[in-house]
Amino acid sequence: MQLQELKIGIVGSGNVAHHLALAIAKHPNLHLQAIHSRNEKTGNELAAKCTCAFESSLQKFTNSCNLIILCVADDAIQKLVEQINIQDQIIAHTSGFVSIQVLEKYAQNFGSFYPLQTFTKNRIVNLEKVPFLVLGNNHSTQNLLIEVAKSLTQKVEIISDEQRRKLHIAAVMVNNFTNHLWALAHEYTKSLELNFDLLKPLLEETAQKALHFNPKDVQTGPAKRKDNETIKQHLAMLEDERLKELYTWFTKSIQKEYE
Repeated sequence: MQLQELKIGIVGSGNVAHHLALAIAKHPNLHLQAIHSRNEKTGNELAAKCTCAFESSLQKFTNSCNLIILCVADDAIQKLVEQINIQDQIIAHTSGFVSIQVLEKYAQNFGSFYPLQTFTKNRIVNLEKVPFLVLGNNHSTQNLLIEVAKSLTQKVEIISDEQRRKLHIAAVMVNNFTNHLWALAHEYTKSLELNFDLLKPLLEETAQKALHFNPKDVQTGPAKRKDNETIKQHLAMLEDERLKELYTWFTKSIQKEYE
């Protein structure tokens, strides 16, 4: 099938669906046929932004598309595909962790179409710099998914289920866990009426060093230096038990790394 003949359907209206649908809708060689979402309000809003149809009926939506991209939560994928009557359409999910085998019972042509990035609706992301990790269950499906991905980004890789699932664990560490630590630091400084903005240059430099060097080679701080008295006093000053536990765990982990 030629790329220009492809009728693409997006299931979902959350963060990933929002960015992917808008990018597809703007591309001259891609055609976004329709959007289906359990949340009709946000689904209609996204369809309006993309100037495409919103289809509340899942089966009518499915029949109108020949490539269906599932942009839904991991736990929703299995339940969703059970409701879809797939003929010869291609169906792919955008999950970092769910195996493509969850689609095997319901479609002849299936795969993964995973943009390795964190998405928020109101923040612009340049998809051309986002790695798309692609896998198809057969040659023609995989080639088509690669073509679509190459229309959106400069970074496309074929990656196995197992590789993608393991990489997703690392993605959770560098994104979700790190962001949670920043959120805890924000709440901590707020509780003491300290200005979190004072930490932002440090946050930026930390991220930049991780991007340009092996993070292990640029580790600093009292745990690395074995400043035991400073560590002891830090723990004594922390009143929040959760922060104490995290501080202790990370300190021990860093010290073990540099024994």
